[in-house]
Amino acid sequence: MVTNDNGDRLAPRREVLLHARCRKSSWHVFSVELGDISQGGCSIIGCPGNFDVGNTVQLRITGFRPLEAQVRWIGDDRVGVEFQIALTRAVIDDLAATYGIAIRPGPVTC
Repeated sequence: MVTNDNGDRLAPRREVLLHARCRKSSWHVFSVELGDISQGGCSIIGCPGNFDVGNTVQLRITGFRPLEAQVRWIGDDRVGVEFQIALTRAVIDDLAATYGIAIRPGPVTC
């Protein structure tokens, strides 16, 4: 992940819910859901046990060329990957317009 001096991302991530196919090798291909995406990377929701930091994977999103990426971090329920070739802002805007979700705060309950 590329950051500036303040620790912020250079390209903001856009919240999406997007289906993709993930290829770890010629025989290990499985479905994943992307939870957010930016020009430099995305997060994969769920299945963190399928990944190790440093893994190189290939993501296939319908209508796009395969995206080579490297696993940068693993959380409890998400995996962060960095694209080897950045996507354009126009592609991110198009994906967000088509697959974007709005996270709206709900009522506060205690």
